[in-house]
Amino acid sequence: MQIKRLTASISVRGCRRLRSAAGLQMLLLMVFAITATGAEIVTNDRHLVRYDTGVVYDTETGLEWYAGPDEGTSWQEAKNWTTGLDAHGGGWRMPTRRELKALHHIGDGVNNITFLLYNSGFWIWAGQTRDTSSRWIFSFSYGGEGWPGFPPADGGRAIAVRPRRVY
Repeated sequence: MQIKRLTASISVRGCRRLRSAAGLQMLLLMVFAITATGAEIVTNDRHLVRYDTGVVYDTETGLEWYAGPDEGTSWQEAKNWTTGLDAHGGGWRMPTRRELKALHHIGDGVNNITFLLYNSGFWIWAGQTRDTSSRWIFSFSYGGEGWPGFPPADGGRAIAVRPRRVY
């Protein structure tokens, strides 16, 4: 039933993509993804696939993403939220600088990040720290990163990441 819906949805939305080898590869990844997770694909954006669970799967890196509350938060609040998150099997953590940079794409949504991981802020906290007063943060507005000792004006946001889970 799920595969039938996926095929119908892909034939309507992605028929242009299937004309290339990359399109066929994406189709096969999406079919595998649906059978591996038991979740239903809602939409996709380039190499990112969003499920009805809210989990976003990156077919290039093998990582799963989960958007945090869309509100300003401190680094410690972001860390507590990600490490305490037990949604869809748990195992979530804060992303690294490199992982956040891979999500940055000029022209994506309002904040240069895929609409699949919507948030209204421009800054997302990373897991690295320099010392007790400096936390790593990534700016999706221009792709910059830094070690501020305080949250930015709009507050940082939290996004959780983990390696792909097969259910």
